[in-house]
Amino acid sequence: MNPVIARARTRLVVALAALAVLAPAALAAAQYPRYWEWIALELTPMTWLQTVLLLLAAATSAVIAVIGKVHGWSRALRIPHWLLAAGFAYLALDDRFAIHERIRDRILAPRDISIPGLSFLAPGDFQVLLMGIAGLIVLPFVLRALRRDRLALWLFVLGVVCSVTSIGMDAIDPATMPVDVERLEQTLEECVELLAAAFYVAALGVRLLGLLDPATSTATSSATSTQMAAQTPEYAAVPAAAGTVPAAADAGPDSRMPTGHDPRRGPGEVGVYAPQAERTEELLTTRAGRP
Repeated sequence: MNPVIARARTRLVVALAALAVLAPAALAAAQYPRYWEWIALELTPMTWLQTVLLLLAAATSAVIAVIGKVHGWSRALRIPHWLLAAGFAYLALDDRFAIHERIRDRILAPRDISIPGLSFLAPGDFQVLLMGIAGLIVLPFVLRALRRDRLALWLFVLGVVCSVTSIGMDAIDPATMPVDVERLEQTLEECVELLAAAFYVAALGVRLLGLLDPATSTATSSATSTQMAAQTPEYAAVPAAAGTVPAAADAGPDSRMPTGHDPRRGPGEVGVYAPQAERTEELLTTRAGRP
């Protein structure tokens, strides 16, 4: 891998990891001793930061899908990236506008709608659980699309682990906890969500940078050219024999005719059979015969 690309990948991972740790610490310190106000509540600076990271992940995944189309990837490798882009975009909107919280508080919770057998969930809180199940269904296809880049693959797996952890924490009914414990638990949950978003951006960013590597691009372009050549008639260039006037590169459209056997030549003689070359020979012969 190109050293510039390798360094950029490392710096991206380090920067996002630092962001996931330092940003919550700064927000907590800014509101201390009410450390949870800018982190645990909805529509806060923490929510804004999570939204930005999720939108970056969505955009990066979409760009990877487009690059894959250009490089001739199969649909099995491109569709997971489009699904990721759509999923991250929805999660960003959900974080920004608190969609599932509004549905829970205005529709599900007042009607005491819940999933039978999951008594530990507060009424209406099963939405996040359903989103997690949908993500796990798509996960095998996403991992298959990322397996060509081991660093991106492992970063994405870490993001999934953080997401599962945050979903489990979100599923706990806050009414069962004291207020101080609830604030701490929800603060930690938001921090884990931010870490998951940072891992997703790191995974997809690393994958995108890997596709920008000249060696990778050359190999992919060669493979694509080979595939296209197998589906397109080939016109092999045949060197002209002595005495034959070859068609110049800029002689005109006739000079780009496919090469083949010249019927005017004897057995074993190979030359360029093109109308332009034939007219050139006739012209030379005519001029040579003049007094």
